[in-house]
Amino acid sequence: MKKYVILLFVVLLGLSWYTAVSSALNDPLELEAHLTRAGELESKGIYVDAVAEYEAALEYEQRPDIYMKLANAYLQSGDNQSFVSVCQQQAEADQKDSQALDTLMEYYVENSNETDALQYLDGFLEQYPDNEAAQGWFIELEGSYEELYCRYETLSNIVNGSMVVSSEGLYGIVDASGDEIIPCEYKAAFPFSADGFALVCREDDSWIYIDEDGQTRKVPDSGYESLGMFESDRTIACQSGKYGYLDENMEPAADFSWDQLSGFKENVGAGQQNGQWFLVDEDGEPKSEQFYEDVIMDEQGFCSSQNRIFVKENGSYHMINRNGDSVCDLTFDDAKAFPEEGYAAVCKDGKWGFVNPDGELVIDYMFDDARNMTNRFAAVCQDGLWGYIDSSGNMVIDPVFTEATDISDQGTAAVKQESSGEQVWKLIQLNVFL
Repeated sequence: MKKYVILLFVVLLGLSWYTAVSSALNDPLELEAHLTRAGELESKGIYVDAVAEYEAALEYEQRPDIYMKLANAYLQSGDNQSFVSVCQQQAEADQKDSQALDTLMEYYVENSNETDALQYLDGFLEQYPDNEAAQGWFIELEGSYEELYCRYETLSNIVNGSMVVSSEGLYGIVDASGDEIIPCEYKAAFPFSADGFALVCREDDSWIYIDEDGQTRKVPDSGYESLGMFESDRTIACQSGKYGYLDENMEPAADFSWDQLSGFKENVGAGQQNGQWFLVDEDGEPKSEQFYEDVIMDEQGFCSSQNRIFVKENGSYHMINRNGDSVCDLTFDDAKAFPEEGYAAVCKDGKWGFVNPDGELVIDYMFDDARNMTNRFAAVCQDGLWGYIDSSGNMVIDPVFTEATDISDQGTAAVKQESSGEQVWKLIQLNVFL
């Protein structure tokens, strides 16, 4: 009996070995048969059945090239969702081979779907930050943009989510996406301040401050020659050639004694008398006896965003805080006042670069001109044309514009470009923000 048991065991072991060897020998043949049939079906345009053959082949061996053939068959059959899914799965499964990621990105670009491409890359790089292929695609695509409908003749820089526009010689205000806030019915207009008021000039040449509903909110006296953006319960006003501050009730906060005066922000402003500049308080009084040759102001007349001020001493600019303390040892030939957030553009030996609020040079001097970096992008000029760089200094939009403004919180910017022999203002939307 024992002999029969041993004999049976030997027979079963032999059958098992035979089956395994037979399967090992036949698997490659079955695999190639499925791949051959799939190729024949594809050549006839029968992509649905080709998909089934590739799926069957993957049961024998999960090779990257078979996955990519499967993805292509899905795409040819019109099943775009499965194509994307297979490409994503393979891109994440094999970090050393960029074929799947490249195929997916090319598909998105060919179909003008850069937004989905960027969203996928953003998540992919969060999980695989060192993937060079994904990094390269992100740099290439982060500057992709669409042109938004814009019916206005001129566009301003976007400030506090608002932009001054003009039509037929009159001015109004739109939001960062170009949607109307205030119709073009004023002789002049300025963007909304952080306090929610916009300065406009009516047909009778009187100046008032309005809110986003177009309602009159502040009415200064008629004796002022010019006014500024309202911020921190203060605005600049000029009377008889001298400047001072008005308070929230449009009453003088101090004597009008300055030859020039900045707006008041972050508890500091700057005023000039007899060619000398001083830091001033909310009452327009000097904060100390320290004076400077010059103070840099932005387009809205402020000098102190992010508690950083560029002042000139001994022929060079350097950075101080609102207390007058030096921030760093770097000096500059020129500078742009710091934005609300981001890097400031600075100039040295005729070239422009960027510094952060700590006074560190984060992008070297290499551009002919530059605007500040806001929302991770900055407009820069090379050979007379403007483009955009990202926060690492990569040129993400080639210099093709004759003028360019800052990128808004929504990823929009006003740019000027030649079209049919004319200079035309456009509003662009970066896909990376969508």
